[in-house]
Amino acid sequence: MNKPMSPDFFERMEMETGTKLNAVQRQAIEHDRGPLLLLASPGSGKTTTLNFKIAYLILEKKVNPRSILGLTFSKAAAHEMAERFHDWFHHLIGTTASFSTIHSFAFQVVRDYAATHRLQYTIIEGAIEKTATHRPEQPLHKRMILRRIFQEINRSVITEDQMDELLRMISFVKNRLLATKDIETLKTTIKHFPEIYSAYEQFKLRDPLHPLMDFDDMLTYANTILSEDAALLRSYQRRFEYILTDESQDTSLVQHQLVEKLALPHNNLCVVADDDQTLYSWRGADVSKIIHFKDTYPDATVLYMEQNYRSSKEIVETANRFIQRNKVRYPKKMYTENPSSRAITVETLPAYEDQTRYVIRQLREETNFKEVAILYRNNSSSINIMNALDLAGIPFYIKDVDHKFFSHWVLKDVLHFIELANDPSDVDVLAQIHTKFAGYISKVQLQRLYEVRNGENVFDLLIQHVEMKFYQKKQLKTIKSVFTAIQTARPAAALALIRNELGYEKNLKKMSDSLGFSIDFLLEMLNTIENVASDLPTSLAFKERILHLEQLMRQAKSNKHQNAVTLSTFHSAKGLEFDRVFMIDLINGVLPSSDNIKSYKDGQLEEMEEAVRLFYVGMTRARHDLHLLSYRYKSKPVEESLFIANIRQILHPEQKAQKKSRYAPRLNDKPAGPLLAVEKNMRIRHKSFGDGTIVHLMDDVLEIQFDKGIDKQLSLQVCSENHLLTIL
Repeated sequence: MNKPMSPDFFERMEMETGTKLNAVQRQAIEHDRGPLLLLASPGSGKTTTLNFKIAYLILEKKVNPRSILGLTFSKAAAHEMAERFHDWFHHLIGTTASFSTIHSFAFQVVRDYAATHRLQYTIIEGAIEKTATHRPEQPLHKRMILRRIFQEINRSVITEDQMDELLRMISFVKNRLLATKDIETLKTTIKHFPEIYSAYEQFKLRDPLHPLMDFDDMLTYANTILSEDAALLRSYQRRFEYILTDESQDTSLVQHQLVEKLALPHNNLCVVADDDQTLYSWRGADVSKIIHFKDTYPDATVLYMEQNYRSSKEIVETANRFIQRNKVRYPKKMYTENPSSRAITVETLPAYEDQTRYVIRQLREETNFKEVAILYRNNSSSINIMNALDLAGIPFYIKDVDHKFFSHWVLKDVLHFIELANDPSDVDVLAQIHTKFAGYISKVQLQRLYEVRNGENVFDLLIQHVEMKFYQKKQLKTIKSVFTAIQTARPAAALALIRNELGYEKNLKKMSDSLGFSIDFLLEMLNTIENVASDLPTSLAFKERILHLEQLMRQAKSNKHQNAVTLSTFHSAKGLEFDRVFMIDLINGVLPSSDNIKSYKDGQLEEMEEAVRLFYVGMTRARHDLHLLSYRYKSKPVEESLFIANIRQILHPEQKAQKKSRYAPRLNDKPAGPLLAVEKNMRIRHKSFGDGTIVHLMDDVLEIQFDKGIDKQLSLQVCSENHLLTIL
């Protein structure tokens, strides 16, 4: 690293831009040789620092702007960096560096390779296929291909939920560069996933001279190309003398490998990351490369940007203490010089409906809606909040517009039940749902019903004119009476009859067991539908309300720059900030999820620690006013999130803690018993994962490479207390 600069550059930039930089930011900007890991806490000005670093290289070090490459995780982040750089420095520099997503850069590598090797390929993802040859044939699409393969292998039609999971799993495999043996060990609800994945890859390569590529193939192809084509790699290395990567905690293994190749041989690489904001491991992000940065670059400089410029003292201090319950992280200590503001509000309300009323009550006196956000883990939460805001006349913008609720088969089933109750002669509607309730109507009997239909009640026709067992006829008489009751019942009562008396909820549980659906998600769908229906007088009013909400959701995207409340998932809220933030649905089973809790009981750290990071990201979106909301009842008794108990302990350490859950250690807990005496490279056996080797050991954290091809981070304390590990 060169001798530190005089303050002239920073004084000049402060005059030009009005931005004053702190000591760590200046140190990061002046670091101009070798690898640098810049660990940036929320609200610490990382985008500012990156842009000033690029300006410093150009203005002070006379680096050609074309030899600087800024890589980001998303198009939005790349656009923001380029826009800010232009606003601040264009009048001084007149040009700019290259800002790109890693996917876009990989696409450029594939294009360059294809041009010199006459490779023909077709992109099978996105709205419009981009082809190297623009062949005039019927376009192929990833979803169409997977839909056909799924049906051939599983002998059933894929649902939208299953398609989403299948797409996620394929992306995960590619981003983690998993081998065949690793794929076979993956946990997924998709039946025969390894076979589906293999068939998909074979289909894409059925013509080796004209491969089909999805977006993630761009990454794997580019990585392979740069590994095998030394000349092309050298041309990129010569072109880009400096590489800066943003949001690197969300970068996958294949993306890390691409950047590592590109940075050689000088390794003038600036990696900006926050391991406390890693949220995308479920789709392939690999934070271990950040945690073990020094293993890859032993001579690297590591700097901590810990000063938060965004939030009040109360929010920063509480969030900083909360994130320290995680064990796999750098020992950052976020702080702020901002003054105190409002105390953090923690509310555990009697019932789910009280949560919605609480938010609406708080917003009735609000006028600056654009500075308010309502954050949640699952998109399904947006429906009820949207419904309540609309009824209260409060404008809103939805960041993650997800129409799946309105096209989901569960909602369609409910509407079909109501339609059949209102017109019991409609055989076509019965055909849609005859397997969804306890009527035991076979396909043969349904076909016979089509033959004898005459406008009468379908259940009367089945009983009188279709051959069936005595118990079936008896059951159908009961079913008929339930449908008659549904016809005159208020929508909320009708839904209760559908769920319980017709056995629809029981049917969903059976389907979940046999087809691998998430029953929690399906029951949440029913709960949401029930909530929308709660105060409506008629089935017609219910159907009209559903249509109205669907239209509202379509329109909500256009409210982005209006004076409207922002609704967003925690994931999509990263990078945003608001004066007031409401974090809702903070119950066990949601945040953390049931799977998070289960994996923690097995000693695994990854899933629970990611849930902690999700909660932390939500908290650090707020500048002054933060509300954490939970409740005790939603169709059945529920528990407040164990994270709420952590926050209470931070805010009120003098109060006696409630009874501890065995999967929820409090902050700064000491081990309850003797720890297993383990060492690095030791062979062990885990009750769930089998035999493996300890590859890293740090305090309570074990990183184990299991023989089945999976890597896990485990808590030594939890494994020791529950006798999950044996030394071989």
